[in-house]
Amino acid sequence: MLSTARIRTLSRLLFTTWLLIATAIPALADADAWPHLRGPALDGGVTTDGVFDHDQVGLELAWKADLGPAYSGISIVDGTVVTFYSDGESDLTVALDAEDGSVLWTHRIGDVYRGHDGSTDGPLSTPVIHDGKVYGLGPHGDLFALRLDDGQPLWLRQLTASYGAEEPHFGFTSTPVLADDILVVQTGGSEGRSVVGIDRKTGDTVWTRGDGKVEYQSPSLLTLGGKRQVVTAGSGKLSGLDPTDGEILWQHELAEGDRVSSAHPTPVGDDRFLITISGVAAVFEAKAAAEGFDVSEVYRSRELGGTYALPVYHDGYLYGFRGQFLTCVDAETGEKVWKSRPPGGRGLILVDDRLVIFGSQGNVVVAAATPEGYEEITRLQAFEGSAYTWPSFAGGKVFVRNLEQIAAVAVTSDDATRMAAGEGAADHAFARFVRQVSAADDKAALVEAFLAENETFPIVEGDFVHFVFQGEAEDVALEANFIGDGTDGLERITGTDLYHRSYRLESGTRWEYRFVKDLSERVADPHNPRTVPPSRGDVPYSELVLDGFELPTHLGEPDAAARGTVETHTFASEKLGNEREVRVYLPAGYSGGTDSYPLFLVQGLDWADKGRMVTALDNLIGESIEPLVVAFVAPRNEWWLEGGGSGTDAYVDMLAEELVPFLEDNYRLEKKADARALMGTTGFGLSAAYAALKHPDVFSKVAAGSVNLEAGSFDELMELVARPEKADVEFLVGWLRWDVRRHAGGLDYRGDSMKLAQALEEHGYETTGVEYRDAYGWAAAQAICDDVLEALFPLAGGQAAAGAASSE
Repeated sequence: MLSTARIRTLSRLLFTTWLLIATAIPALADADAWPHLRGPALDGGVTTDGVFDHDQVGLELAWKADLGPAYSGISIVDGTVVTFYSDGESDLTVALDAEDGSVLWTHRIGDVYRGHDGSTDGPLSTPVIHDGKVYGLGPHGDLFALRLDDGQPLWLRQLTASYGAEEPHFGFTSTPVLADDILVVQTGGSEGRSVVGIDRKTGDTVWTRGDGKVEYQSPSLLTLGGKRQVVTAGSGKLSGLDPTDGEILWQHELAEGDRVSSAHPTPVGDDRFLITISGVAAVFEAKAAAEGFDVSEVYRSRELGGTYALPVYHDGYLYGFRGQFLTCVDAETGEKVWKSRPPGGRGLILVDDRLVIFGSQGNVVVAAATPEGYEEITRLQAFEGSAYTWPSFAGGKVFVRNLEQIAAVAVTSDDATRMAAGEGAADHAFARFVRQVSAADDKAALVEAFLAENETFPIVEGDFVHFVFQGEAEDVALEANFIGDGTDGLERITGTDLYHRSYRLESGTRWEYRFVKDLSERVADPHNPRTVPPSRGDVPYSELVLDGFELPTHLGEPDAAARGTVETHTFASEKLGNEREVRVYLPAGYSGGTDSYPLFLVQGLDWADKGRMVTALDNLIGESIEPLVVAFVAPRNEWWLEGGGSGTDAYVDMLAEELVPFLEDNYRLEKKADARALMGTTGFGLSAAYAALKHPDVFSKVAAGSVNLEAGSFDELMELVARPEKADVEFLVGWLRWDVRRHAGGLDYRGDSMKLAQALEEHGYETTGVEYRDAYGWAAAQAICDDVLEALFPLAGGQAAAGAASSE
C-alpha cells in the first residue's frame, strides 16, 4: 500500500541548493567537534593531531542507521551527533551517540515540510551546536534552541510572525551563524528586518537590519580587514555587518542579472571570500580603508560551480567541484590547475592536508590536497547511493548521510579496505588480451589486429560485456543507463590508445551508452552502428542489444498510403497566461472525410520524433489499433512545475478545460470521455493520473510510465485516488526493469510506478501494471509504443498487446 511518508526527489536542491549551506560558531580548534556544516573554524576544515599520519591509512564502517529524508548536514559535539530529518508526518531533530549510532533523543520541529516541484520532504538547514545547546531553523520558519543533553526546548521564535518574513518557495533553509552570544539569522523580514541578531540564551531580538527578501542564503562569520564580521548575500548586494549591534560596515552592489539566491560566503585566504553567482565562483576582497572598507571583485572562475558543494582553501589553492569533477584551482587567479573524474561526488571537507569527499555511489574517499594532481589514498563504500549532504568529521570519524541512512566511517591505520589493482579480476579472454598487449613490444600491432578481428562492438563474451574505445585522449569514460547518474572511467592499456572497461550485464536486455572524452566531449561508439536519440543534448547514444531481447517490429518504414500528417499550433492558455506548441497527428484518410476520431493527448513533443510515435501510428493504425487523432503538447520551460510540481493543478485544468475544447473546435473528434486518453511519463505520469481523476468527464483512460511520484503533488494525487466516489477511469501503468534510480535525489521510477499501480488497484480502479525488460531511454520508449497504443485504442476485434510484455 502506498504511504504518504515519501522520500521525494532532489530537484528542490537543484533549484535552491547551497541551501544546506550554513555557517555558525566562533572558530574552535577542537578536532573532536564539528559544530556546524562548515566545521569548527567555519572554513570547511579541521586540524587534528595527525589522524592520517600513518604509513597506511584505511577506512572502516563504524556504524550505520536508518534515517528519513532531508538534506541537512551533520553536527557533532561531545560525542553527540545531531541532524534533521522527516518521518513523513513531522520534521524532527535527532541526536545520536557518535560511538554506536543509537538514538539519544528526538525533538519535533513541526509538521513535515512536504516536498514539491521535485523536492524531498524535510529540512535543509543544518543544526548549530554551542555551549550545550542546539540551534536550528525549521523549513516553516521555526527558529529554536534545545538542550544538547536531552533535547528539551529552551526557546522558540517564529520568523514570519516575529519579523514579517515571507516563506521562500522551498521553505526556510538558511542556517544561523553564532558570534559570541548573538545568533545571526537571514530572515528576509520586512521593514528593516532582513537580517536579525538574537540573544542565543533567551531568543530575544537584539538588533535588526536590512531590507529585501531572502531566498536560500546563509550568513557567514569572517574576518576581513582585521575586523570580524557577518557577511551576507542578498537583494543584489553583499554586506558586512558588526555582529554585536548589526552596524553595516560596508555594502557592495552586484551587477544587474547576478543571481545569488543560494550564495554562501566562504573564506579564501586573507581578506577574501568566495560566493557562487549564477553558477560560477566569484571571489571578492574586502580591505580596511581610511573610512570603512574597500570591497572589490577579484575574479570569476567557471572552473568551480554547477554544484551544491563549497570548495575548501589550502596553501594557496581551492579544491572543489565543477559539476561532479573534482577540481584544483589557483586561489590567486581562479585558473584551473587540474581536474579529475574520480572520485565524483557532491561535497568535500579538509581534514589536515587531506580532502575527505562523499563521492559517487556512496563512497567516502580520502585524497591528498595537492596541486600535483588527484592522488587517492583510500576509500570505502558507506551506502549504495550518494547524496547532496557534505561529510562532517569529529573524533577520528567521517559522518555521512543520504536520504535513507546515516553512517560513521572510522579512519584506521590499516589499508585493508582497498583492493589491489586487478585483484579479483575475471579471467576471461578479453582480460588475457589486455595482459598480452601490456607485456608486448609491438602493442600497436596487437591492438589493430584485435579491432580487425572483432566484427561487433561492444564485445560480448558470455555474461561479460567489454566496452572499447580507441583514440587520442587524456581521459575516457562511459556514460550509460546501467551506470545511473554519472560516468565510469575506462582504463588505458599503457603504451596504447586503447581504453576499456568490462561489466557483467544480464542477457535478454538492451542498454544505451556513450563515451566521454577528456571530461566533456560526448561521442557515440564509432565501432557500433546502432544509435538511438539522446535523452538530452544532441549526441546520440549507442545501443547494445544482448541475446534474448526482442526488438520492436512497428518502427519500420510505413507504406506511403498509411502515412498520416502532422499540424503545428501555437496554443495560448488564458488560465496559465502563456503559450506552448501543440502538434496534432491526423491519420491517413482524415482529410476530406467526415468521420470523428478518438483523441490521445500525449504530454511531451519528443514523443512525436525521439519516441517515434508518429511512425508507430502509421504502422499500427488499421493493423492493431483504430484510427485516432494524437495531440502532442509541449510543457513550459519550467517543466517540473507542471510535471507533478506546484503548477500541476492549474496545468491539468488547462488540459481539460482549454486544450481539449480547442482541439474539438479544430478537428473532428468524438466528444465523449471514453474516446479520450492521456499519457505522461516521469512527473507527467503523475500529472496524467491527476488530470484524469480530477476530470473524469474529460479523460477515461490513462497511460503512465516510469512515474516519478516524488515530483511534489503526490499527496494531492493520493487524495483523489482515495475518494469514496470512484472515477470511471482505466489505468495502464508501465515501468522498466532497469528504470531510473538515484539515491542522491531519492528517485526510483520503478518503485514509484509499482506503488502507483498498487494504490490504484487497492482503491478499486481497473489497473494494468506492466514491467518491460529494458533500461530507461528513448529506445525503450520507442519499443513499447505499440503496447501502449494497442492497450488504449485496440482495433475492433483485436487484442491489446500490453499483456504480451514481460510482467514480473
